[in-house]
Order: sequence, then structure tokens, then C-alpha cells
Amino acid sequence: YNRIIKEENMLPTTREYVDREKKSIFTTTLDDSPVIQKGKGVYFLGLDGRKYIDFTSQVSLLNTGYCPDRVVRALKHTAETEHSGISADWPFCFEFEGMEISRAALAEKLIEISDRVMPFPKKIMFEVSGATAVNAALKIAKISYLRKKLGEEEVARRLEYFNNENIFIPSHHDIFRFSFLHCHCSFHGRHAEAHCLTNSKSVQLWGASSSGAFGRLTFPDASRTEEEIKKEVDNLISGLSIYAPVIAFVFEPIQGEGGFRVPDKKNIRTLIGYLGSKGIYIIADEIQAGLGRAGKMFACEHFGIEPDMIILSKSLGAGVPIGAVIANSEKFPDLLSGMHSGSHHCTPLACAAAIVNLKLIEQNLPNAEKMGEYLHKRLDEMKESFSNFVKEVRGKGLMIGVEFYNVDDRNYIIKKAKIIERDLGLLLAPCGKSAIRFCPPIIINEEQIEEGLSIFKKALETLL
Repeated sequence: YNRIIKEENMLPTTREYVDREKKSIFTTTLDDSPVIQKGKGVYFLGLDGRKYIDFTSQVSLLNTGYCPDRVVRALKHTAETEHSGISADWPFCFEFEGMEISRAALAEKLIEISDRVMPFPKKIMFEVSGATAVNAALKIAKISYLRKKLGEEEVARRLEYFNNENIFIPSHHDIFRFSFLHCHCSFHGRHAEAHCLTNSKSVQLWGASSSGAFGRLTFPDASRTEEEIKKEVDNLISGLSIYAPVIAFVFEPIQGEGGFRVPDKKNIRTLIGYLGSKGIYIIADEIQAGLGRAGKMFACEHFGIEPDMIILSKSLGAGVPIGAVIANSEKFPDLLSGMHSGSHHCTPLACAAAIVNLKLIEQNLPNAEKMGEYLHKRLDEMKESFSNFVKEVRGKGLMIGVEFYNVDDRNYIIKKAKIIERDLGLLLAPCGKSAIRFCPPIIINEEQIEEGLSIFKKALETLL
């Protein structure tokens, strides 16, 4: 990593490359982060020739770090053996280092590891990303609700009628209208109905569209009372039901983009219990908080929650695109052929990466919990030294938010941490109104944590 890899000037400078992206690609969330050449473990080499320690895990995409050896071997083996662009509609099955690589094997593994929070029969729906998995979960909920309310034959009869119409306006017909609940400051994606469940920042709502209605609940932190929680639920359901029935509550067990906010255990259980008593499906979005990030396989474990569905993506494929919905098969009967499918749902490459990566996550769960406690303790100590700037340290496992009093200070520290040391930069990312997310790979050790915190401290000292 100390050697600049730029043979024969084949690669552009960081600024040249960023300018090219701005000219040729629609803006997403590109900022002045370093451009990555290659990475290993908790480190990566930037296009600028500098080494960085990553305390973002690419926003929990790389929970097991950059290029885990066995995942890399699995991808190479799959590319040489079975990489044929197979659609998810055509099964595949092959062997890698004594493991079966198949959709069934991955589904069975997801069913097994989710028994700890979903102790009932389950089935899996694969998707290609987090947002599409959220939409798939809502689709499963809607189909199940319609089957229960109208019966499959009546729904099929109505759909056949609409299928033959020249003009189709879903919001004009009750079987296409549903209401959903979510929390303020939540983030569930920027596609279709997942888009409407997102309101972390107003800019994220541009282009949102749905025939449904959406109710936003106050985040169940320690300031809420049981009476307030239930009253708010009743008021929202009453208002939404005028338009369409409320069928599901989608929530992040620990909010990610909204600020790494942790709910009060009693209050989140009160909220979910009350919604469940009204027949509302409980859908846990564990895309960012799950798979070891919060020190447990699932963040729901911290609160004793048993959701009806769990949504996974991000680190599931160790960087290879894949999403999954784990659903209670007693509440959600199997779908009919043709109801849902996609060309890239659980491709051989994604499947191989996920099966191998889940084993790595399981092996590193104790480390995620231990290092999470250590990092939290050290950040608490630093908060005391910089109490004029740092307001709060909160989180579970290696999902820790450091809240600043001033958003400008937060933004300054993120930029300063990249450049204050000549030989090593620290990559941090913002979340919420004025917080920094600390979510390094779950393979990190104490020495590497101290390495990153030393840079963070030096950046903070420049505020004094």
C-alpha cells in the first residue's frame, strides 16, 4: 500500500477522475471521498497513492472487510465454473471447497440463522438490492392481505379485468390501495414504494410515487410514554384508513441514515406489540444494522423483537449485489408462478459470495460485540475531552453514532480526518443531522481501532 500504483500514467488523478464522473454519470451521493484502487481488510489504497483505514465499511456494505480471501476464491471459482448470466428462474448447483453453492443452500442458511428472532417456518425471496427487497416485502404483504380479505379467486377475477383495460389507474381501485407505517427519519431506499418510506432528508423524496398512503410514527426513544405511543398509532391508523387499510409497519431496529439512533427497548416492544395486536405485519429492515453490524446477527436480538419479515442486503453478498426477504411462511403463503421474478435475483456469483460470507460473519460475531464495546468506551472517553463539540455517543456493536452540536464541525472533522496524517487517512461518513457514523468492518482489532481513533483525535484537536 505504500507504493503508488500508477504505471506509465495509465490512471488519472483523483480530481481528473471525479470530474469525469460528474460529466458522464448522473449525480448520486458523490462527495470528495478518495477514489479506491484496491483494498484489503480494513484498509484501502486511494487513487492519490495514499493508504486509508475505513471506518465506514462502505456504509456497512463490507462488514467482513475488503476482499476476504475465501470470498475472492469463491468468486473466481464461480466465474470459471458457473458464471453464465443465469436468470434466477433457472436453478444452479455446484461445489466450492466442500460447500454446496445453490439458491436452496443459501435460503436454508438464512432460515437457520434467523431462527433466533423468527422461531417459526419461513421462506426466502431473493432480490438484487436493499430497496428492491423492501418493495418485494411490501408486495408479499399486499398479496397476503388480499388473499385473506377477498380470497384468491376474487382477486384473480378483478386482476383479469384490469389487465384487459386500456387505461389503468391503480389509485382508483381499492385492491391497489394500501397504507403503511414507518418512523420519522427512516431510510428504506429510493425506488418505488421503498422511496415513500424514506424521509431522512427531503431531497430523498424527489420522484417518489405510489398508489399507497404512508404514516410516520415518532421514533420510539426513551422520551416516549406507552400512552403517547398507542395514541399516535390509533390516530394514524384512523386517518390513513379513510384512504386505505394499514397493513404493515416497516422499521429499522437501529436507524442508519437517520443518525444511528437506537430505540428504547421497552418502547420499541410496546410499539411493535400494539401494532401486531391490530393485525399489522411487522417488517424489520436489517439492511444496514443486520449481519453482525450491531454486534448480533440481527439487530432485533437486542430488543427481543420477533418480526414477520426481515429484509437483508448490503453486506450479505460481501459487496456483490444481492437482497433477501425472510418471511413467516405461516402468515405469508407461497406465491403463484409468475407473481414475482427477476433476471439478477441471486445469481451464481452473488449466491457464492453470500454463502461464504455468512460463515465469515458467524465466525466474527464475538469480535463484533467485543470490539463494539471497546470502540464505544474509547469514544465515550474522547467525548469527555471534547465535550464542547461532541454531544453524544450512541449505538450497538460496531454501529456507533457520534453526534456533534454543530453540523459544520461534523463536516469539517470528516474532511480533516482524511488528510491530517501524511501516511494514513481515516474514512468517516455522516448520518442524521450532525452525526458521524463509526462502523468499521467487524474483523477489526484493537490496534486498528486505536490507529483510526488517533487520527480522529488529531482532527478534533484542530477545533480547539
